[in-house]
Amino acid sequence: MTALHHKCALLIIDGLGDLPVAELGNRTPLEAAQTPLLDRLAGEGFYGLVDPIIPGAIPNTHSGAGMLLGLLPEQADQMHRGPVEASGAGRVLRPGEIAVRANFATLEAGDGTLLVTDRRAGRITSGADELAVLLTDIDLGDGVRASLHATDQHRGVLVLSGPGLDAAISDTDPGDGMMPAALKLCLPLRPRAELTAAKLNRFIGEAHHRLGEHPINRARLAEGKPPATGVITRGAGGHFTLDNVLHAHGISAAVVSGCNTVLGLGRIFGFDTVSDPRFTAALDTDLHAKIAAVQSALRDHDMVYLHVKAPDICSHDHNPLAKRDFLQGLDTALAPLLEVGIIIAIAADHTTDSNSGFHTADPVPALISRPPSDLSPAEVNFARVSFGEAACRQGNMPRQRSTQFLLKLIRTMGYQEPV
Repeated sequence: MTALHHKCALLIIDGLGDLPVAELGNRTPLEAAQTPLLDRLAGEGFYGLVDPIIPGAIPNTHSGAGMLLGLLPEQADQMHRGPVEASGAGRVLRPGEIAVRANFATLEAGDGTLLVTDRRAGRITSGADELAVLLTDIDLGDGVRASLHATDQHRGVLVLSGPGLDAAISDTDPGDGMMPAALKLCLPLRPRAELTAAKLNRFIGEAHHRLGEHPINRARLAEGKPPATGVITRGAGGHFTLDNVLHAHGISAAVVSGCNTVLGLGRIFGFDTVSDPRFTAALDTDLHAKIAAVQSALRDHDMVYLHVKAPDICSHDHNPLAKRDFLQGLDTALAPLLEVGIIIAIAADHTTDSNSGFHTADPVPALISRPPSDLSPAEVNFARVSFGEAACRQGNMPRQRSTQFLLKLIRTMGYQEPV
């Protein structure tokens, strides 16, 4: 790396964008939060709105974060959630294996079907590993076996192994609509996937049977918590490899995260990943420990990503006040990074509406601080911006896609387009 190159920390704040909320005076959580450090970075740098995928598209975590991590847009349809989760769990898929993103969920018997009453089993935070042991190496017949690997909270990945498998199957997850909702039947999306769909449906039935009377679930019921009595799935896929914008520029990168999905993306792209039991995908994540890990990783890497999941969870749980408060705490925790002499960038994988609890197609607020060496004494702390969705609509950075935002960040770091 030449002296003209600047190092960078890029924060991916999951679900950062939001819509106005009545209990916050018709402001978004970010607009209502006191964030003096983010305000300073925006005022001294570039800020505006970014479309995680393309305008009008509703992203999810793996697609929105994938773009910020350097996924090429033309390869986006090759990336499926299941293999990303498997990568995050350290499970390398073998040829012919299928991975599917899974949730522990609360399932109840309905009128001839299973009803999903809670897609996340109350965001179960303990006991998931023990429950997953019941769902390891299950014989589904015809040489097909299934194993569920718990990752974080209610999340996990289901791996199917055996002959004749095909990833072209539908989701069983009914989505974040009104509960209860009927569990969807897994269907083949092409004829040769009929075996895979049948085996996945058999696994879901077997999982419901095995989990129902587990002591963990009896204890959860006694405590008034939703039991984890089943598994719902989505995002099936097989092994894949992807190119990356950062590799093309010769930029070394690391990912600091407590989220299995983002760690999986980092490993798929060949980045170094940094995790720690203190790094969770929830409100209790240790932000100060994460910032210290970023500082350490910057010694050996040009770009260090820091991912925080909690704002997204707050929106899904219709808790905009907790989202505001977490963003204020994150702003305070960032202080050590401002003393390192690096570029700091802020972006998000998607907008999550605290009113509905759903992801939306709205663009996200984003910023890129200028290199400290580019700021004259008169410019330091001169411009003040109340960083948020409203300010970014009038920002000094035009609305653009995440891929364009990343390329602008790379140029700000001092890298030119590869020849």
